[in-house]
Amino acid sequence: MNKKTLLLILGLALASMAFADLGFFASFNSRETLKVFTSQYIADKPPAPDFWDTLIVLTSFQPNRQEFLVFGNIIKGENVLIENGMWQTKKYTLGMGFGKVLTIPVRLTRIGLDFSLDFSAGPYFHMFLSNHYTHVSGQYTKEVEEASILQRVQYGLYSTVRLRLTHYKKYFNVVDFNLGLHFFMPFSNHEFNNDIAARYHLFKTFAFAGISF
Repeated sequence: MNKKTLLLILGLALASMAFADLGFFASFNSRETLKVFTSQYIADKPPAPDFWDTLIVLTSFQPNRQEFLVFGNIIKGENVLIENGMWQTKKYTLGMGFGKVLTIPVRLTRIGLDFSLDFSAGPYFHMFLSNHYTHVSGQYTKEVEEASILQRVQYGLYSTVRLRLTHYKKYFNVVDFNLGLHFFMPFSNHEFNNDIAARYHLFKTFAFAGISF
């Protein structure tokens, strides 16, 4: 992709943000599942690693239209099995996504509140801005610590379910309060993998809270 094409995409994204709702969200809980895919089976990869993730998302969305998001993730992992060795990892990521939004209005008549329920999904990619590894035990593989620029890029599909409290915005033009779930389904290997017969994908689900205006 040349510079002119990249600038055109960024320009269109910024233009769409000017006529859309903006949201800022941060995760308060996360769940990660490491799966191994082979031609014979799909299963969890034992032993299960321990991860602590913090996801921060800036999104520009138009109800029932489209969504453009920029996100960062702070990742800390322990007991991560890579190439028969046990590692501790710490990563900082930056990514982008673009999806379609479906919005359903919800009204709770008994308490007189109006909500909007947004479903969005689309492709995403992100890059590890930095990788820090500490070898703990087992086989040491030097290539794990020397990921190339292509191995730092992750991609796949994301989906979001977001509930927005919109009742007061029509009266006072204030922000909407949001709660939701954000899910990443990767198509790329989670870490360095020299096994051509297996792929390792790390699925992530985040519970988040935030505001939109």
